[in-house]
Amino acid sequence: MTLKMIILKRTVVFLTVITLITSCDYDDSTALNTIDTTSNNGQVTAFLTTPDQNSLVQELPDKFEFSTEVRSDLVITIDENDIRQEVEGFGAALTGSSAFLLNNNQEALNTLFAQDQLNLSYLRLTVGSSDFTKIGNYSYNETGGAPDPTLSLFSLEQDMIDDNPIIPVAQQILGIDSEIKFMSSPWSAPAWMKSNNSLENGFLLASNYSVYARYWEMYLEGYKNAGIEIDAITPQNEPLFATDDYPTMFMSAQMQATFIGQHLGPRLAANTSISPKIISYDHNFFVGEDPDYPTTVLSNPLAAQYTNAVAYHAYGGQPSDIDAFRDVYPDAEIYFTEQSGIRTGNTTFGGELNFFLKNVFIGTLRRGAKAILLWNLALDENSGPTNGGCDICTGVIEVSSSGAIRKNPEFYILSHFSKFVQPGAVVINSTQVEGQLLNVAFKNPDGSKVLVLYNDSGLSGQDIRVDIEMNGQRFNYAVPNGSLTTFTWD
Repeated sequence: MTLKMIILKRTVVFLTVITLITSCDYDDSTALNTIDTTSNNGQVTAFLTTPDQNSLVQELPDKFEFSTEVRSDLVITIDENDIRQEVEGFGAALTGSSAFLLNNNQEALNTLFAQDQLNLSYLRLTVGSSDFTKIGNYSYNETGGAPDPTLSLFSLEQDMIDDNPIIPVAQQILGIDSEIKFMSSPWSAPAWMKSNNSLENGFLLASNYSVYARYWEMYLEGYKNAGIEIDAITPQNEPLFATDDYPTMFMSAQMQATFIGQHLGPRLAANTSISPKIISYDHNFFVGEDPDYPTTVLSNPLAAQYTNAVAYHAYGGQPSDIDAFRDVYPDAEIYFTEQSGIRTGNTTFGGELNFFLKNVFIGTLRRGAKAILLWNLALDENSGPTNGGCDICTGVIEVSSSGAIRKNPEFYILSHFSKFVQPGAVVINSTQVEGQLLNVAFKNPDGSKVLVLYNDSGLSGQDIRVDIEMNGQRFNYAVPNGSLTTFTWD
């Protein structure tokens, strides 16, 4: 996404939450390294993050107990029998830049994936180069411009070299968590398959739809042979955005429907050794160029045989834009697949909490999102290595040239979900208190419950006292302004 759009949307957020300004420096000195989430002895346990960073996913010393006592007129009611979507996981993208910084860095990998630390469970991989690739532009079948319809020069070697070790790092991550899920997205098809014979800009020639489907099949087979099974794919990252600055490829809704319905879908369905889910769109909540893009793809009778899923980014529009699509396709699966943090002179910890909770986590989980994936897992202190894209973006963690690891706001926000919500959990209904207490509730496969609660009131210095009710019993909590709290109980 363009740097201009990222800054514009965050500027709006900054003005909204200006009362929460603390500092542009993120202090993780008080952060927990490990949290025991295994038992609460029948009581409610709470973990708090505040915008002043005095508490960062810290367990509160006092436990809460359900009772019949009514202590507040403001009530969030949880109905564990009103079940919504299943949650597949939380994570970010293993870009080439992230892989370069994480390779053989066991401390950083444990910080992100160990069960007693961030415990991420879902990764997005870039198919070929993106705007965060240290080695510049590449695909798996570059020929100097000459057509190669048999893909005789196809090779995944570029994903294994020291400056771009996506496959080795994915294997290292599987060594920490063998159950982690992978999704893959391309920024461009090979140059020779496109209208302008370039990895930047242009579109996929219809005459090459079939060979590009075979290219996808070879990629999926190659990764499986390396021990990395891809659970889902999107045919194109941000298909309505094309630039000369880094690899991109325009793909209209009709183009994507034809590609999925007549080429990619049939090709992958015929290969029983691989079975990735095909997720369409993979772009912003709303784009003026084609707000009906997801509907157009899923209404194509051929494409609909192979996809019933849509992925969103938050660089444009609002989560409520999903509602119009869900009105037409209530049973379609929703995924959130990209959003980057940023660091500017105006960026605050409280502002990042506000943006991500409203626009990404609670905003999309309450609208059916099955997974939440942020952008880079790791970047360095200069927001790189970059490949022509955003130069103010942040990763979930920063790995500096000295090797120091710094946890960015995205780390703590993810922690409130990834450490407590197990893959296979379901979202359960909870009453929303718009403009005051945004929340989303879950029921884990082991029966334990999780409530994530964000105070969005903007009332400086004022806590909001609320009763949290389930099965006719309540506990009461005073929610600090601008804070994020996760509650867990059996």
